[in-house]
Amino acid sequence: MNEIEPDLHEFLGYWFEGWQRGMDTLDETLRNRIFNECGKACARSYTAQIFREARQKGADVQSFLHNLTQRFPSAQYEWDGDKTIHVTYAQCGCDLVRLGLVTSGDFCECSAANLRENFEQALESSVLVTIEDSILRGGSQCVLTVSLENEHKFHQD
Repeated sequence: MNEIEPDLHEFLGYWFEGWQRGMDTLDETLRNRIFNECGKACARSYTAQIFREARQKGADVQSFLHNLTQRFPSAQYEWDGDKTIHVTYAQCGCDLVRLGLVTSGDFCECSAANLRENFEQALESSVLVTIEDSILRGGSQCVLTVSLENEHKFHQD
């Protein structure tokens, strides 16, 4: 993503500051519904297609995760051999964070929704994503757990 003009960056900084204050007035359920929709929209803008392509090229879970690592080298995808994938990001992948427009750890719910949408698009099955740690919440990296609801998708013989 190209850097944005200083005047636009300043405007967006103020805008997102107001948006965050408004979000802080909402209850957690409503806030998470908004972040869920934002995360899904973000996934549809780019990453969901990459996840679908990685899955099409990957005959099993290991090759699928290897393909993802090739496309996203700052991320690690680890399969537990059953129904869980551990995802670790060395840096936050959100462009809004990278541009300094978003600083609240609440936005990590958007990233979780994004990852959920990516995996659901690739696997054509529901998954559950849990945030274990995040940079915006004080961690040194972002760690998320993806739980597959349909273990047969990647059942290894």
